[in-house]
Amino acid sequence: MWAYAWNQSRAKIVMDPIYMAVARRVLPRDTPLDAKLAGETYDGNLYLAYRAQSRRLQYFIEDWDWSQARPELLTQRQRQMMHTVALGETSGSAVADGFLRAFRTQPELAAFFGTWFVEELNHFIGYHLYLSKMKEAWPVERGLEVAEVSFVPYAEDPMEVAAANMYQELLGFLVYRSFAKQAKDPFLAKMLAQFAKDECRHFRFYEDVVARHIQKNPDFRYNVLRVFLKATSPYNQVSGSASNTLDHLTMGAFYFRKPEYDYFLKENAYLFGTDLRSFWDWYFRGVADPCIHCAKAPYQCSCEHFEDDAPPPVKNPGWWKSTRTTKHADDGVSIDAWATQLFGTRRADRRRDATA
Repeated sequence: MWAYAWNQSRAKIVMDPIYMAVARRVLPRDTPLDAKLAGETYDGNLYLAYRAQSRRLQYFIEDWDWSQARPELLTQRQRQMMHTVALGETSGSAVADGFLRAFRTQPELAAFFGTWFVEELNHFIGYHLYLSKMKEAWPVERGLEVAEVSFVPYAEDPMEVAAANMYQELLGFLVYRSFAKQAKDPFLAKMLAQFAKDECRHFRFYEDVVARHIQKNPDFRYNVLRVFLKATSPYNQVSGSASNTLDHLTMGAFYFRKPEYDYFLKENAYLFGTDLRSFWDWYFRGVADPCIHCAKAPYQCSCEHFEDDAPPPVKNPGWWKSTRTTKHADDGVSIDAWATQLFGTRRADRRRDATA
């Protein structure tokens, strides 16, 4: 867990070779490719099919009926979790230039990045609109501080960046899906389920790109496994401290239950030719507290409902209120102001439609 907190810092130059050595130890060199992956036929340009799908599924989160939001129904953990997921989506502005730079010579990935950014904007807006409904909108400086992070790229190789993005889209999908099933507010549950579907589509695109590359370069599996071992995500660069990073890690791990773990193992088997279950059983042990109902580790818990109203065991629950930036944030970057304007615009649109 502490390695995760630091593996994208200046220690990256030392830690990456260690992760690669572990990957080579865990995945035997003679492991054959998964039969399905080996026999798959991929389009030369995967983006074109994704773009057609995206056009059919396009939506704008501010068009939803936000009067149905009931944040007062959430548990204390769910209220805290909203800040964790909002941070992940707010990091898009910090990571964007690194992703685009890595993809600049890969038209397929660069084009997908543009669509991805627009689709992820629904998540950014949706979570911050909901925080506004919770009366816990972030200070202007908090959003600015995240955007100011000098983000260390995951890698220079575009395929390795694609693998890193694949991993974080997979985990985002699984955690959002699980959170949606527990959310006490039906409106939030619906929104989380929609965002989970988006993340799953993003994951599938990247997985196809990575699997196609593995077909031609089987040893690339070690690079992909290294990404998984690092639990690659923006959180260890945008959280502000190692302690906050670990809080976000345990918040997400709480929702990583057995259905999510089984899905994760299935994707491991496809990408690596083996699910590595015994290794991952060890890897995830102790990351989050046992279930209060079945007493099993979260990733082994199959309980349909596994929450209570106890506060989550985080060291700094009010992290989102504090900032260290010395810059004065312009009102144009106020997330709360965006929420007010978006709600106002939609109300005006509905009045106009009603009188048309």
